[in-house]
Amino acid sequence: MSSVRLENVSKVFRSDVGPFRGKRLIKLESGGLLSTDAPVTALDEVSIEIQQGEVLSVLGPSGCGKSTLLRVIAGLVEPDSGHVYFDDRCVDGMSPRHRRVGFVFQNYALYPHMTSKGNIIFNLLLRRFPDKEIEERVRYTSNVLGVGFEALLSRKPGTLSSGQKQRVALGRCIIRNPSVFLLDEPLSDLDAKLRETTRIELKRLLRHFGITTVYVTHDQKEAISLGHRLAIMRKGKIIQQGTFEEIYNNPYNVFVAGFLGSPPLSLIKGEVIDNVFYGGGIRFPTEGLLGEVIGGLKAEDIIEGGDFRGIVEVSEPNPSEKSQVVTVRIKDNVRIKLRRSLDYILEAGEIVSFSVKRMYFFDPITELLVKVIENKEVLTNEYSA
Repeated sequence: MSSVRLENVSKVFRSDVGPFRGKRLIKLESGGLLSTDAPVTALDEVSIEIQQGEVLSVLGPSGCGKSTLLRVIAGLVEPDSGHVYFDDRCVDGMSPRHRRVGFVFQNYALYPHMTSKGNIIFNLLLRRFPDKEIEERVRYTSNVLGVGFEALLSRKPGTLSSGQKQRVALGRCIIRNPSVFLLDEPLSDLDAKLRETTRIELKRLLRHFGITTVYVTHDQKEAISLGHRLAIMRKGKIIQQGTFEEIYNNPYNVFVAGFLGSPPLSLIKGEVIDNVFYGGGIRFPTEGLLGEVIGGLKAEDIIEGGDFRGIVEVSEPNPSEKSQVVTVRIKDNVRIKLRRSLDYILEAGEIVSFSVKRMYFFDPITELLVKVIENKEVLTNEYSA
């Protein structure tokens, strides 16, 4: 296995060159489509390092450059600038076949006219591996992928379910004995139940092999579950990287704070006067702040009972977590999300009281995190209770 390092990698897709000639549609972060003939920056001075045996989850909205990042590592896309290293060896200009990467695509990219076995061994046949070694690798791959996989070998992709296709795509990866795994949203086409069981199986496989892996997804639950570290992307840039706890407890800016976490951070514009934040009907003691700020509230930092009031708009029970996420409207039509137990399901129109034990404060212009402040009085009351 290899470590992977990217240094100042940039990639711009230009509409007047090659397959991008003429107008085309670009998927926006909001989910909409934009027709344009302007250049699109997919990667913007990206620098990142993945250690040997590490699983790095790259998390971000659609169109942020996640898939392009994988294709640059694999050698399928040539960057406009910057360098890619495998084990401190620069692989710029090296063909994909010589980089020894295993790539699982979102649509699995299986040859429909071949059996599962044919798809798995196709690369080995091209490289003229001896028949005996191919069969040994097939047996090994079948054992790794578990019970029932051998029965899939004689079937064609058209007869397989999405979960079975995913296993075949993984088998095609494993049989090559790659130095790096690259996975591009491999679970996105699965239903919710199958996605959960497959995610657990995939985590077992990744830990079993200990191969350097870059896992791309827009699903934070997958990213957190599978990755040793996270890298948050937006508009072609790596905004922040670290463990989930590091990023969640110390987000770099408003985007990261609002993107990571379920439910996401509730944001309130306000002003600090005489060391007190005022915004949306919330008053919160501060220190070292002055003027306009953006206040951020996490659901777990809003506790039941207190001086503040709000009207319930929507309650979303989550039995697996034994809680309900409640959207509450407070002053000036500001909405926040808080968490309550399932002992009593709150209905729309009910009044709830709450207090705030911690707030995140961001600069209103740069949107960078300025300070995290705890309300010691509320914390004292909570612990004493």
